[in-house]
Amino acid sequence: MKQRFSALDIRATVSDLRERLVDLRLQNIYDINPKTYLLKFSKPDRKELLLIESGIRIHTTQFSRDKSITPSTFCIKLRKHIRTRRLINVRQLGVDRIIDFEFAGATEGSTYHIIAEFYASGNIIFTDQDYNILTLIRIVQHEQMIVGQKYNVNTVARVAEPVTRSRLQEALTTSSNKEAKEPLRKILNNRLSYGQALTEHAIRFAQLDPNMKVGTIVISDDSEHFIALETGFKDADRILEESAKTKQKGYIIMLHHSEHTSTAGESSQQDDEWDTYDEFHPFLFEQHKSKSYKEFDSFDLAVDEYYSSMESQKLIIKQRNQEKAALKKLEAIKKEQYSRVENLQNAQLSNIRKARLIESNVDMVDQAILVIRNAIATSIDWKDLENLVLEEKKKKNPLAEVIVGFKLESNQITLLLREYENDDEAFYDSSDTESENENNTLQPTVQEKVDVDIYLSAFANARKYYDVKKQSASKQVKTLAAADKAFKSAEQKIKQDLKETKITASINKIRKPFWFEKFFWFISSENYLVIAGHDMQQNELIVKKHLRKGDLYVHADLHGAASVVIKNPNEGQPIPPSTLFQAGIMSVCQSKAWEAKIITSAYWVNADQVSKTAPTGEYLTTGSFMIRGKKNFLPPVQLVYGFGLLFRLDEQSIANHLHERRPIRNEEEVEVDDNIQAPKEEQEIKEESLNGDDINTPGSDGSSDDTSPAKKVQYIDKSKWDKYNLDEYGVDQDEAVQGSEKLATKKKYISVKERKVLKKQKQVIIGDTSFEGLDSNQQTNKKDSNVAGKEKSNKAPKNKGKKGKKESINQNASKPNNREKNISSPCRIESQDISSHNPEAEQDFNEQELVCFKNICFLTVLDTLTGLPLPEDNLLFAVPVCAPYISLQKYKYKVKLTPGQTKKGKACKTATSFFLSDPQLTPREKELIKSVPDTEMISVMLGKCKVSAPNIEQAKKVAKKAAKVASKEAAASRIKSNA
Repeated sequence: MKQRFSALDIRATVSDLRERLVDLRLQNIYDINPKTYLLKFSKPDRKELLLIESGIRIHTTQFSRDKSITPSTFCIKLRKHIRTRRLINVRQLGVDRIIDFEFAGATEGSTYHIIAEFYASGNIIFTDQDYNILTLIRIVQHEQMIVGQKYNVNTVARVAEPVTRSRLQEALTTSSNKEAKEPLRKILNNRLSYGQALTEHAIRFAQLDPNMKVGTIVISDDSEHFIALETGFKDADRILEESAKTKQKGYIIMLHHSEHTSTAGESSQQDDEWDTYDEFHPFLFEQHKSKSYKEFDSFDLAVDEYYSSMESQKLIIKQRNQEKAALKKLEAIKKEQYSRVENLQNAQLSNIRKARLIESNVDMVDQAILVIRNAIATSIDWKDLENLVLEEKKKKNPLAEVIVGFKLESNQITLLLREYENDDEAFYDSSDTESENENNTLQPTVQEKVDVDIYLSAFANARKYYDVKKQSASKQVKTLAAADKAFKSAEQKIKQDLKETKITASINKIRKPFWFEKFFWFISSENYLVIAGHDMQQNELIVKKHLRKGDLYVHADLHGAASVVIKNPNEGQPIPPSTLFQAGIMSVCQSKAWEAKIITSAYWVNADQVSKTAPTGEYLTTGSFMIRGKKNFLPPVQLVYGFGLLFRLDEQSIANHLHERRPIRNEEEVEVDDNIQAPKEEQEIKEESLNGDDINTPGSDGSSDDTSPAKKVQYIDKSKWDKYNLDEYGVDQDEAVQGSEKLATKKKYISVKERKVLKKQKQVIIGDTSFEGLDSNQQTNKKDSNVAGKEKSNKAPKNKGKKGKKESINQNASKPNNREKNISSPCRIESQDISSHNPEAEQDFNEQELVCFKNICFLTVLDTLTGLPLPEDNLLFAVPVCAPYISLQKYKYKVKLTPGQTKKGKACKTATSFFLSDPQLTPREKELIKSVPDTEMISVMLGKCKVSAPNIEQAKKVAKKAAKVASKEAAASRIKSNA
């Protein structure tokens, strides 16, 4: 596996870095470890992270890494001199593995240099414009590379010289027989400065074997091998020249692995196959064309992927080793427990066998017991008794031959009992010579030594063995139950230890933030993006850059209230009242009303009513705007906010969440195709100054949670919305009737009953309007809506009675949302059913591909974010969001925020611990939640709040307990290390 850069790699990397980093400013420097540093470059439109590991590698990276909490002395020195300085040049010193970064100094003409060496042990040297060393990470005494000395650039800046015929002849000339037997690849790599990979490429390009002996090559001008080698190294010179001039692609060479494994206790076997990264190169050399490889757009991207994956692979291997050790420990525990059970089973079988042997030889056992008992009664010495038995054995006494041992200290003797095939002939009398001769011919099937008590009869001894067997059986049952329990307990403990000590990768791919994440933002329940400024500069930026025609401006007449803009992707479509209400909640909660716990209302105006032009004699400060015309006030809002998580979906999972956030529509009738646009509203000529220069970010002061109960959001009845003029923003009755008359020949309405019938018949009816017709209809509707808007001021006011309200609500709700219609699910149409039930739908079926293509075009970045991930979804990353609680109702991970005294950091930790305690938490979701940086969560969290959610107190207790255990373990490890 390739570990460090070659000279060719440095050459290709310099070309990439010169293109990507020159003219960027160094924003900061971080040290990851004593040899690895991370340089952060930035421009207003982009950021780059450069990773330098002394002596090993250099590349930009898209992965975040754990940084040292306290910067090193070298890092502090660099921050002092070149932080915020512009990078003006990147070059390679000669052909060696040395890169020189040149930064602009504080004065004109002054510069600083960072020189990174990638040979031997490596070094990173910081110098001034005259190459006087200011600091370095490794002092080299023999080269006089210390602070205060001058770095000699001329000695290392060797010029690349193309190979000549004389140089090649000199390299191939051998001085001894030993060198003549060396491989061609080894000799040329040592004597030429092309590097191992490029040298092998040149040899293979010459159609030669890299392992051929050097002595077999004839060194002459007309030698075929020599001419071929010269051609190969000319191609190597071409590669070197090309790598210095142009940006190169990157290639990662794969290494295939296969492992033959078999499961214990099973006869089935399987082969595990996988690929790992082996090498990286800026060119696809001849020796790699036959191997598996990955191609990248640039060499820098390939190197970043290679090293980042290599670090992850090391962590995964380490984790697998831990799991293997844990499984081995479990197997040992299991083996020990079941060996005890096996011993008990063997003891039971032995006791049964001994009892049966006694029962088969009852008379003999009784006689032996009687003889020994009588001898002991005569007070015979135990040694004399043993000698007496030995003498009887010599005399071939059958009874003496049965006695094989004495345990008189425990009142026992050992008998060698046999069991024959014919149990009736097992016993014989010593005086019966005929029976003796007969039994001597029988072969015993069982023969075992049995201990018997001399003060018990044969049957009593047998009963004793049966009793011991019963005790062993009872003990076996208990031991088996205890073994299962002990194994499960050990398994659970080891799994818990693995879970706690699980190694998580310290490198995560840095996601590119969405453009709206620099503001306060949320996605409404109808899928509208709502943004607001953090301060007066951002308020100014939002209005000037992001407030467009069709958008709405929401504000509250409160100190510190944010300027809120609702982005409308469909200019002609009205924004639903619920989105307006949620934007009003945002404006009020992001003001001083949050800390003061004041319940008030916000208002909304159209984009053309907001202006930076002040009346004569007045001055508008930054973040202040003029509101001309009528303010449309919203209902009073409750101070209830929320904090939740959105998950980024990949392209394959987006279809699972279409229509997840959409406007609530009237189900009475649905218009299949509609392009009616909202008219401009006649407004009163009125000018008012909106002062937003006092907008402040909510503070994070406070030490304890607010104990006051949170107030619940009260949903207002539809009939109460009319007094806030929300209906005036939509299409009125007369205009709706007028528009429907104009489009009567082209529009088709489907009732609820008809839709149910179509659903049962598995029909999908698509509007028969083509793309050209749709565009023309849009233009027509725009003209009609403008005319209707002009006529609206001349008409009498609408009836505000019960009937009028109902008609107005039905008309507004019956208008289809263009966005919702276009982001429909994939069409599945059965042509036979459509043609048989609806002749007009046959034409629609032929146009379904165009319609489905149109649906895909209307997908936006908001559709890739979901708050309700499914188990089958492929999730890329998590995004924290702070929004009105009513817009988070469908989120899987959410908490409620009310005014309190909890600081931002503590609130984020409480919310995170609550999310991680969810029983339905999947491993992927857990990984993504843990990878969300604290800075991202704190930047969106409301200050001085109280976090509440179901069972959140229990989650807090679990988090505190885990923190205590972690602190104790950390203290114990410190004590152990000190000892």
